[in-house]
Amino acid sequence: MNKVHEQLISKECNEMQSLYRYVKKVKDQISATASSVYIIQGNEVIGEWYEGMDPSSHRKIDENTRFNVFSVRKSYIGLATAIMLHEGKIKDIDDAVSAYLGDNDLWEGITIRHLVTHTHGLNDDLQDVKKSGPPGTVWKYNGAGLSLLYKIIVKVSGRTVSEILKAYVFNPLQLRETGWESEPSLHLTADVNEQNQPSIWLEDRSGFERNLFVSTRELAHWAYFHLHNGRIGQIQVLPAALFDMTTSIQTPAQMKNVPQNGFFWFRNENQYEKSELGEDVPQGSYQILGASGCTCLVIPEYDAVAVRMYNKRGNPPGYDYLRDIKNFGNIVNSILIKRRGES
Repeated sequence: MNKVHEQLISKECNEMQSLYRYVKKVKDQISATASSVYIIQGNEVIGEWYEGMDPSSHRKIDENTRFNVFSVRKSYIGLATAIMLHEGKIKDIDDAVSAYLGDNDLWEGITIRHLVTHTHGLNDDLQDVKKSGPPGTVWKYNGAGLSLLYKIIVKVSGRTVSEILKAYVFNPLQLRETGWESEPSLHLTADVNEQNQPSIWLEDRSGFERNLFVSTRELAHWAYFHLHNGRIGQIQVLPAALFDMTTSIQTPAQMKNVPQNGFFWFRNENQYEKSELGEDVPQGSYQILGASGCTCLVIPEYDAVAVRMYNKRGNPPGYDYLRDIKNFGNIVNSILIKRRGES
């Protein structure tokens, strides 16, 4: 049992059945073979549910199952960046990339802020990374900025992101179901790829590649760690300022009609029409998503976090990914409102 888990008690909420039914319905629609839900409010686990099996081993999904969370890993890289800023190894969020990687026409004018908010103006959809617009004027969701950020972190720290997070987070919290994996193991579940075939993404353990595997409960514990600003019980594991930095809106102020980001976390204070957060989810909430269908939502107004896991890559015909993500948040929100009214 990790240090976050020690703070929690299990108190299943009857209203969760509607959420479980919804998650199961979407699982079947997208041809995922595995799904799970984990909801924390206050110090109570009010919802925990597992359904399905690993498509390769046919092992039943349970609390020990670790899913590949893909782009959710960006929130982990974001916290590593904040640690570097706090320690002065990166001087300022508005420092130019060239201050750390040297001059290059490709990243001229790009800052750390641009990298963590997808406003760097680079496009990696093609084989070569190219500019799609001046930094701070366009929002592009891709891996080009993440790649530059990772190089900076390694250069200033002399360590990989994985090593930094083990030292500052995973080991102090005793997170044993979180990590970048290079080899198959018992509790790693495979994904169902675009061809509906089992596939597992294994790379090096540096902390950059899309091979971060996390159990449902430990992803919720990661969110809880952020919700409580790095404090677990009576211990301030990391300075609260790091979490204010990573979860507050950092998108350049002049960029109003684009998704709003902290250090990769998504916010929606500008009521952006194509936001991935549900319309009913309160302001101040933040969320991060992964390509396998996983969702990690933090709702400070209700002192709550909500995690949903799937193992399906690609969106089948007739499935509206954006609407699904919003629906999930809205259903969670309705349950929390009802609980507030009953308390």
